Amino acid sequence: MPPVIALKPNRNWLIAGSGVLVIAMVVAAGCIGGDDGDTPKLVQTGSSTVLPLAIAWAAEYDDAEITVSGGGSSHGINALLNKETDLGDASRLMKGSDYEKVGGDTGLVTSDGQATGPAPTGVTPYKWVVAYDVLATIVNKDNDWAEKLNYTQLYKIFTDDDPAKYWDEVPGLGSTAPHEKIEIYAPDEASGTYDYFFEEIIPKWGKDDMHADTRLNSGDGVYHPSADDNVILNAIRDNKYAIGYFGFAYYKDNTDKVQAVKIADEDDNYEEPSLSNVKNYPMARPLYIYTDGIPEEGDARNEYLRYVLGPEGQALVPEVGYVDLDLVDPTLASGQLSKLGA
Repeated sequence: MPPVIALKPNRNWLIAGSGVLVIAMVVAAGCIGGDDGDTPKLVQTGSSTVLPLAIAWAAEYDDAEITVSGGGSSHGINALLNKETDLGDASRLMKGSDYEKVGGDTGLVTSDGQATGPAPTGVTPYKWVVAYDVLATIVNKDNDWAEKLNYTQLYKIFTDDDPAKYWDEVPGLGSTAPHEKIEIYAPDEASGTYDYFFEEIIPKWGKDDMHADTRLNSGDGVYHPSADDNVILNAIRDNKYAIGYFGFAYYKDNTDKVQAVKIADEDDNYEEPSLSNVKNYPMARPLYIYTDGIPEEGDARNEYLRYVLGPEGQALVPEVGYVDLDLVDPTLASGQLSKLGA
């Protein structure tokens, strides 16, 4: 998708999922981290989930001109590793395979997504937790048989382990569901949302001995991938027998078109997705910005991250439809700010 240019002043930013395009003051960044006179320029790219937040922050931030775009978590991390962006957005942790793509040692990336040494490009990514997201499983408004699903049922629908082809083949639904083919519309493999969803429902996801693979990788044509939440939304809206998933922030703005499913990781503990329910809802996850190391004081990236993690930036988080850090862990923002010298 084309870059989204920072919009200033006032809160006229427009959120419309990963297909977002903001018509705004044209700010053409000459290079990443570059300056034009007294105004620093920053480039921010990556996760389509983080994108609405990145747009809102860039629109309200006065001390730099920020060019924002999506493209997926893998794109954001890869762009940072290749020195093509100042800030790499991700809705998943960096993995050893991200280093491998640029010729690096997979062992230099820890299980919690931090780098212990530089990639061959000289970049040493550092992880910042900037907000939390609630992932919503979505069905058609006329679907009255799958208003709640547990992880066992999601596993049966979304994986290649003897999958349910028809709705009445999903365990526990039986005669309450129609004998109609299931169609899946959901994020593609470049999306951190894809990784997170399957990490939740497939044991040992990403390991050599993981219990199953995804319905997308089965090649049976049931899983229709897209990098655009608008495409997913419209497909499920128009297909009574479709199911999919994306971030709650996008669902929140489209409750008239689709419905969210109550989810349980155990059979009888169903929770609805909501911002206030993040501590109980099983599919809630942190969102990240990666930078090359910890930016020093006076660096435009340092100042921007102080804004994002500070009171003003965090106040925008629930307005856009995400969960601010203090609601999950009151010490998380302050601990990160201290690393920035704040």
